[in-house]
Amino acid sequence: MTRQPLPNRKDANEKLLQAESLFKAYMKEHEMRCTNERIIVLREIYRSSSHLDADEIFVRLKKKGMSISRATVYHTLDLLFKCHLVTKIDLGHKHTHYEKSHGVANHLHIICEQCGKVVEVASNELAAMLEKLCLGNGFALESFSLQVFGKCTTANCENKPAT
Repeated sequence: MTRQPLPNRKDANEKLLQAESLFKAYMKEHEMRCTNERIIVLREIYRSSSHLDADEIFVRLKKKGMSISRATVYHTLDLLFKCHLVTKIDLGHKHTHYEKSHGVANHLHIICEQCGKVVEVASNELAAMLEKLCLGNGFALESFSLQVFGKCTTANCENKPAT
């Protein structure tokens, strides 16, 4: 298993442009209006290096002076999920987080139950195992999102109980 490499700026911008193009095509195909607000939500997610929840996106956009409602953020996230441009993930915080999915390799999240630290890990072995499980049950693996919960083993875990 290996940590996900950080994309360079050029690759990230290219993926953002591709995602925008796919999103616009999806909205056109489904006879939806392509609004600035929807594109702004997409851009915020694709420019972020972290996992965001809807309220974080809303607050970030408001701080940037954007005129957008919370409802628009939630509806846009739903659209982005339906057209496979974001994935929903549970990081153990009792609400959904979102991350970009276009051009992103399948990976899993390892989450510390004490401090909330999240590590993204890619695993060819896991992908092969999931592919085999899917095929054995009559499915073709498209993508996966996996969260694993545990406790930090390092001494610097913020919420590690004293021993």
